[in-house]
Amino acid sequence: MQVFETVLPVLAIVLVGYLSVSRKHLSQEEGDSIAKFAFSYVIPVLLFIGTVNAKIPAHMQWTFLFSYYAALLFIYALAVFLGKILFKFSAAEQSVFSMGAAYSNATIIGIPVCLYALGEKAILPVFIIISLHNLVLFTIGFIVAERSTFSMASFLYNILGIIKQLIASPITCSLIMGGVVNILNVPIYPPLEEAISLMSKAAIPTALFALGTTLNKYRIQGHIAPALVIVILKIIIFPSLVWVLVFQVFSISPLWASAALLTSAMPVGISAYIFSQKYQLCVAPIATSIIISTIASILTLSILIAYVQSII
Repeated sequence: MQVFETVLPVLAIVLVGYLSVSRKHLSQEEGDSIAKFAFSYVIPVLLFIGTVNAKIPAHMQWTFLFSYYAALLFIYALAVFLGKILFKFSAAEQSVFSMGAAYSNATIIGIPVCLYALGEKAILPVFIIISLHNLVLFTIGFIVAERSTFSMASFLYNILGIIKQLIASPITCSLIMGGVVNILNVPIYPPLEEAISLMSKAAIPTALFALGTTLNKYRIQGHIAPALVIVILKIIIFPSLVWVLVFQVFSISPLWASAALLTSAMPVGISAYIFSQKYQLCVAPIATSIIISTIASILTLSILIAYVQSII
């Protein structure tokens, strides 16, 4: 009961967003507009002010970053192996399949859930993970997908494209700007800071509502077997590995360890679906895994939220 009550506020807002579109109170286009508002405005504002006020540690906890990405790379490699052995996937299919298994929905679900569960102090560790997420996974994804025809020219072209997308992203820009203001100790005009803080309070509920409206876009499209493998790797094995590393192997502050654990436990990220559409491969397994992992993560995240809140 305590686990359910802990996550009920999150689920309730997501459900309202989902029902608002599925029951035609809002059109999908209107839901998309709310999602754009959330992730182009209020979430970046929240991340900016949170990063401005974050206490940057004198000594970075590099084991925190190593733990998350060591587990991520292991899951990606395991998924490549399983895709080849179990489903006889081609190199490009292995890449897309593995992207689903390793790519956390760290923005749409991760940011609001982590901040809800851990408070605004979690912004810094979540920011550190997010700042490398796309660069690491899309780089590896490109190399694995095109390893048989790999060329340095195409590699550099794709890397530059990824970096350009990151810089143009409101999420990344807000984090960079907040970090600059924090490090340089730039004062913010108090009324402006009050306006930013006021707007940031809308971020978490708006993002969760937008998540609900977005879920109407995806349907279970078949290919259940590969989708279930992706889900097991993503929301069970991945966070299990991270838990071992951050809580058992290394000495990491509970807050940062918890941020890494929750981020790793997020369902399959929508960017994995975008990646599958780029190659027009494994689209159905990825779409199916997004729905199944999002529904299943209601239980797994409920347990983990209760766990991390008990140790913070």
